[in-house]
Amino acid sequence: MVDLVVAVGAVVVLVVVAVVLVRARRLSRAGISAALAVAVVAAGTFAVTLYRSQADDPAQELPRVIGSTAPAQQGLGTAVLKIQVPMGTGDKYPQGALWLQPPRPGTDAYTGDISLLCATPGKAEKVQNCTGGDERVWSAEPLEGRATIGVAGGDPFADPAACAESNGVKYQDGYLQLAAGRAYCLHKTGDEGELFVFRIPSFPAEKPLPARIDVEMSVIGV
Repeated sequence: MVDLVVAVGAVVVLVVVAVVLVRARRLSRAGISAALAVAVVAAGTFAVTLYRSQADDPAQELPRVIGSTAPAQQGLGTAVLKIQVPMGTGDKYPQGALWLQPPRPGTDAYTGDISLLCATPGKAEKVQNCTGGDERVWSAEPLEGRATIGVAGGDPFADPAACAESNGVKYQDGYLQLAAGRAYCLHKTGDEGELFVFRIPSFPAEKPLPARIDVEMSVIGV
């Protein structure tokens, strides 16, 4: 708002200078130079303040998702964010992490609100899991007690009630095995005011090891 007021003031100054130059019959070179200098400054001020007023307008700002592989989609009034979570390297269990608020990949593969982990049934933790033709079983686990997770009782992207405990959703803070295309509900510990929902359309098939996993996620007020 302040920038717009300054821009209007600059326009007024430009008009005054133009009127002076047109109506004045005799102006010294110094007077003309001074008038032109004022006009240049006023024009510059107008351009800069107008640009700033547009750039700072909250209506012009768009949400930005770090690591997003595609812009947010609008589904039934809820933004569905597509987030690509990279897997760590050197771990016997390929693993990535996800922050919930705002939704984004973890600080590293092992730091976030929840972990997304791949394991091969029957393989020990001291040997490489999910390599080559190994069977891959994916699970999610809240990290350091920062969240609780449960299997949705429907499609929470369309109906948040699918995450209600009254509908049989059981929240836990331990490992939960994931299924492709299935939706899951999350709450941050100590904050029941927002509901986080996610699904993994399909699990990565890269070989010899999965390098990343694509997650679709929404934040819903409750």
